[in-house]
Amino acid sequence: MKYERIPYMAQGAKYEYVGTTIQPINVPVLDYPISPRENFRRVLNHDHPMWVPMSLTDFNHTMGGELTGLPDLRFDFTERCDWTDLFGCVWEWIPSAGGSMLKPNQKPVLDDITEWEKKIVWPDLSESRIKACCEKYMSLPIYHPDKMNYYDLGQGCTERLVAVLGGYTEAMLALAEEPEACRDFMAQLSRFHNEMFDKINKYFPTDLVMYHDDWGTERDSFFGEKMMDEIVYEPSEIFFKHVKDSGVAITFHTCGCVKRFVPHTISLGADFLQLQLRANDVKAYKEQYGDKIGFDVYMIPVSSEQVASDARQYVDDLGKDGGLFCTIFGGDEKILWDGMQELYCYSREYYEK
Repeated sequence: MKYERIPYMAQGAKYEYVGTTIQPINVPVLDYPISPRENFRRVLNHDHPMWVPMSLTDFNHTMGGELTGLPDLRFDFTERCDWTDLFGCVWEWIPSAGGSMLKPNQKPVLDDITEWEKKIVWPDLSESRIKACCEKYMSLPIYHPDKMNYYDLGQGCTERLVAVLGGYTEAMLALAEEPEACRDFMAQLSRFHNEMFDKINKYFPTDLVMYHDDWGTERDSFFGEKMMDEIVYEPSEIFFKHVKDSGVAITFHTCGCVKRFVPHTISLGADFLQLQLRANDVKAYKEQYGDKIGFDVYMIPVSSEQVASDARQYVDDLGKDGGLFCTIFGGDEKILWDGMQELYCYSREYYEK
């Protein structure tokens, strides 16, 4: 069956207001044959999904800081600016790069990882504040109670190590010279994230969490399998196991060429990988590991033709037997509308073949 692509805000088109409080947009209301929750269950289980879910049409997708009241990315993503995170690390948002970098010439939170127990100030996870933040978010017009709840938790073990030590050089030296202190710090960070997750999940019943931990450059990983196995893996597993035992799915974002670590992400229990597409042959990963893990691809608007072409390519390369959804980044509302229409309609046609 051929499905009709509804033009942007056409007469009679159904649409709704969604997004984060920073970047709300209008998106199409799609004609679902089953509930988004049932379809997502099928995507997770690789069990005959009917379409590819999208972060803004199937989920209430937000940043963890909106739900905790702790400092987080809260600004106009089109403007360069400085911001300080929940551990006191100072960052600079670079619009052209689509991400933040540690601001140069700032004093790091830690000079020596062996002093983390004395000097790290753990953010206050006030339950009353988290409850109020979750309730406030769920009262906004952009929140839709019929959708699934999905939030971006923030920095994982190695990313946070890099941040508090002031850069990758310092963090890689620490991993080599003080492995026990690094591992202990990461384990405590994961226990902190478990507590954060539990309090958010109590007031914002969670379906999916995004967890970040960049593991490499576009050429290769920052460290090898031995360092992963001996330092990074077990602290990471503390969080992954806790979330999965709670019945919540995880999409794991990591930048860099991380081919060597895909088996580790499967072993940790990640349900989806969100990878840097230009640094990884995700199609090859799908062919090799597609029965064990899914993929979360991102839609970045340049033109309607480009996002529609990307949508079709994602489905053709990664949609077989399910295990695919799409995270949508902000940009031109019409272009995103066109991309969402194409991804939904094309994936409906694909799964009906």
